Formats: sequence, C-alpha cells, structure tokens
Amino acid sequence: MSTRWSLAVRELGIPVRAVFACILHPGKDAQGRPSLLASMGQMAGGLLVLDINLEKGGCVQYECADRKAFEPVASYRSARDGVLYMGACYTGTFHRYVPGSNTIEDIGHVDPELATFPCRIDEAPDGSLFVGAYPGCCLSRYEPATGQWTRYGRMDETDMYFYPLCSADGTVAGLVKMCKPHVVALDPKTRTHRTVGPVIETQERSGSIDLYKGKDGLLYIRSSEGDFRVQGLEAVKVAALPEPMPPRNTMSDGATVEFADRSTSDFRKVRLTPPKGKGPPRILSLDWQGAGTDIFLIHHGPDGRLYGSSILPERLFSCRPDGSDMIDHGQCSVSSGEAYSMANLDGKLYIASYPGARLSVYDPKEPYKFGTDPGSNPRDVGAADPVACRPRAMLAGPAGKVWIGAVPDYGMWGGTLSAYDPQTGTFTSHRHLVKNCSVVALAWLPKRERILVGTTVEAGTGTQPRADKCAFVWWDPRRDQADGIETFGIHDLRGIMDIVRVDDRYVYAVVERLAAESPSSALVPTAELVLIDLDERRVSDRSRFGGEFGWPLEVALRKGPDGAWYGATKISVYRITPGTAQRTILWRCGMEEHDQHVSVGGPVIGRTYYFASAHRLRAIEIPEDI
Repeated sequence: MSTRWSLAVRELGIPVRAVFACILHPGKDAQGRPSLLASMGQMAGGLLVLDINLEKGGCVQYECADRKAFEPVASYRSARDGVLYMGACYTGTFHRYVPGSNTIEDIGHVDPELATFPCRIDEAPDGSLFVGAYPGCCLSRYEPATGQWTRYGRMDETDMYFYPLCSADGTVAGLVKMCKPHVVALDPKTRTHRTVGPVIETQERSGSIDLYKGKDGLLYIRSSEGDFRVQGLEAVKVAALPEPMPPRNTMSDGATVEFADRSTSDFRKVRLTPPKGKGPPRILSLDWQGAGTDIFLIHHGPDGRLYGSSILPERLFSCRPDGSDMIDHGQCSVSSGEAYSMANLDGKLYIASYPGARLSVYDPKEPYKFGTDPGSNPRDVGAADPVACRPRAMLAGPAGKVWIGAVPDYGMWGGTLSAYDPQTGTFTSHRHLVKNCSVVALAWLPKRERILVGTTVEAGTGTQPRADKCAFVWWDPRRDQADGIETFGIHDLRGIMDIVRVDDRYVYAVVERLAAESPSSALVPTAELVLIDLDERRVSDRSRFGGEFGWPLEVALRKGPDGAWYGATKISVYRITPGTAQRTILWRCGMEEHDQHVSVGGPVIGRTYYFASAHRLRAIEIPEDI
C-alpha cells in the first residue's frame, strides 16, 4: 500500500449550530427571587447553562470548560437552594451550577468504572442526589453538604440503563432498561437491592412497565402485569394508581414555562403562561450562541446540491458543491434524532431518520415546509414497522421502491428490510433475514435483478449480540423475498459495513470479522476491504484495515471520476486501485489530531471528495495524475 500525503483540505463551513437535550428549570436564586435556568447540549463545545431574563428575554450563557462534557443528558434543579445539577455524556461526569456563581463546576464522576451516560437524577428527602447511569446499569449517591460520593455499583447484571427515583418515605428504586425492563429497589444503608414487581420482555413487545412518582410523593409501578406501590424493598399491589407528580415546569408565582419551539428543535423561544386570570402568555426570545452541531450524513442530492443531516438534533442542510449558499433548512422528520441514510428517486430526496426509522420525502423544486400532511415538503410519511430504529442503509429504484435496512429498537434483536412504494404510499417489512441480525448495507445488481443485502450481528442499543455470525442475503425486489444466503467464503463474519457494485460480476464490501494475527493468537475484530467475484462466489482480493489506515467508516465508499472507488477511515481518505482491493492513501491525519479526524465519508462530485470532521464540512481535490 502506498501513501500520498500532500493534499490540502478545504474548509466549507459549519452547516448547523443547534442545541439539544434542552430542559427548563424554574426555581429561585440565592436571594429568593424567581429564576429560570436552561440546560443545553452542544456538540462542538461544553454543555451550556442559560440564565434567562424573565422580564425582557435574552439570556446570560455559561459553558462547561470541559468540551468533552457536551450533553447534559440528566439534569435536576434542587428546590432547596436553586442549584442546578447535570450529568454529562460521554464523560460520565457530574456538574453543578450555583446561580450567581458564573461558572459550571465539575464535582466528580458518577462512577469511574461503570458510568459514561447518566440516565436520571432525583433528590431524596435528606437532600442527597441519586444518579443512575449507562452502560453499567449503576447507581450512585452524591451528598451536596459534604461532597461525598457513595457508589452502589450494578443494579442488574445484564441490562445497561438505570433510571432512579426517590420517594417521600425514603424508598429508592429505579427502572432498569432495555432488554428486560423491571424495577429494582435499594436500601441505601445496607446496600441491598432486589427486583420488585414484574419483569417485561422487550423482544416480545407484549407488555409494558413504568416507574413514576405520584402526587403523594410515593413511587408506583404501572405495568401490563398489574399496578404496585414500591415501599422499601417490596412492591405492594394497589387497586388504583394516583395521578403522577406534576411536571417541574412551574415558577414560584404559579406561571408555567415551556419551549414554544421544541417540536422544531429550535429552542429559541420560551412560552411563559401566567396562572388563569393573571394575563396572557408571553414569549421570551433566547439569544444563545452555538459552536456547531456534528454532521452525521452527507449526500449528493437530485438537484446537484450537497445535502446532509446534523445529529441531535436532526436538521437538514444543503449547499452548492463549492460550499456556497449553505442553508440550515431545519426539521425534516418527526424523529428529530439524525438522518441515517438518503437516496434519490424521480427527482426527490428520500430521508430515513432515527429513532423509529421514519421516512421523509423532499422535492427540491418546491418550497420548504416540513410536515406530515399531504402538501408538506419534506413530508414525513411514517415508519414501516414498530421494530426498526436506526435506518443504516437505503437504496432507491428496484421495483420502483425505496428500500431501507435497519437495526431494531432498544433492547431488541433482529433488524428489518422494508420497502416504500411511492405510487401507493405503502410499506412492506421483513425481519430476521438472518436470525437475530440487522440489515446495514444494500447494493443493486440490475442484470441479476437482485439486491445484495449486508447484515450485522449488531442488535438494538442496550443489548449484546445473540448471533455469532452474519451473512449476505440475495433479495428479489419484485417478489419481495429472499433468494439465498451467502458468505462468499468469508469466515466468521460479524458485520458487512458497506457494499457497492463495481459491475454485475464484482462488488466491493467492507466487512468486519474475527481473525487472528497469527496461528497462535486469539481471534479479534478485524476490518477488511474485499473484492467479491459474484460469478465464482469467492473473494478475489482483500486488504486489511488498521495501522496507518485506521478503522473504516460505514457507508463511505464512493465512485470517483476515474472509475476508481474512494473511501475513508477515521484518519484517512483512500483510493482503491481498480480491479483490486489494494488502497492508496490520498490524505491522512495523525491519530492524536482529534480535530482533523474524519467522522463521516461523503460523495465524490467531479474530482472532489467530501467528508466531515465533527461539525465541519470539508473536502479534498482528487489529483488528475493519480
């Protein structure tokens, strides 16, 4: 493999500057005056706290010094002293903002061994704070008066998420998610914990369970198997459930607050509604400044423009190929997470989004007006099934349909292959093409009239794989059914990250499999580029990723102007020598140059390869003498 280092990167701009995980926190400041804070996340900087002016609107903005602590996934404002507490992902750190202090403090790690994603914070009657976290399904206690942490460890040995609540009677319990949702109660003094109430199987989709705090301050389980009050380490069956505790959105004078633009993920307007008879609602405008939102997908649209999606929140953006006329169009899906895949068909752009694998249709020739009703543009036309969550692959055209491959919902196994018919507006969906595997790559072979489907052992978030191996699947789009399963002689396949058609005999695929570095070493995850001869059902050439190339990015292979294919890893952009699986590095950054890392591989337009580094849209020019 050869290396070419001299290519310059062109910066095209920051398409989206949005915020997410936004919560309003009414309370009082140190002087006892009404106070309204907001906690917000942003990808390109540390998490934010806004101190909102209740009279005029606007805000004073404070940013966490640790830029890696960018999302306050769990937040809680104490009614005792007005202090705002936040748990940040993916650092797993705990932060505090004291009104008037002008700073966000880092007050420790929720659990250094088990926590990267705090799930929920709640306050006990004695003022201590209980924090549950992922991936260790763990629970910790923080005492503000002393700054002391008590870490109770795992609340479940299999599941990964824990959402605690504290009762007025001193009971501490939490909801375990995602595979087998159930409630675990803890005795903080003895550290004893145990399951109370029913256990639900997410995979079966036949039951439900929730833990909530009632208006009486006690904890209750609402489930398909019955209703209970959690008391100490017991679940006591009850005939009727009380109303839940009102949401924490009421100011000290009785006025309620909410983001008036939450549905569009703008978070620029707060609606303040006085108590009945005390006047009309008021809108407070916020003037926060965002550093940038990470790009999740880049696509060459049907009108020649570059399109893309930001992640959390999902906002559709576009620009000309030279980066000019960059537009943040805003909401394009009910999902609001991020667009995982896009495709063009009949002059329209199809967008599949997380969560729920919902499909939207956008016509660039018409004015932009998002909605779900006929006439909206883009229009969210819904989801194919209740299982799909992350729509990793899309293919438009075969049988006149739009095909979507997806990973299943949280706590589930077995992803789906679905098809949308634009003529009828209907979906079909198929699950378990390979048992307990998900669909993540699609390629159309027109002369064979078949879709080559790539799968992975990966299941829904919060699970461990049940399948040992995955495979390729031949799919007949006209009959909408499988036509065979194939490995092409590739052993111990764990994932097929990308498939592209070279011609009707050859395809390239990026695969993950278990392989040994030497005959005596253990099997470890390995990524390879393979050139597959479909006629002979074998790999005709292969090359391993790693070392100076880095780990390959998903869905990053794109055809270039010279007939060669181009791709990207975390630290490089490469060219594949036609007829082989051998690669030449066109551009590379160092592993330690984090701000230069490639996060998303994009299309090739003319001689330009587009990619993203976090929130920045970038490009390199492919040399003519390559």
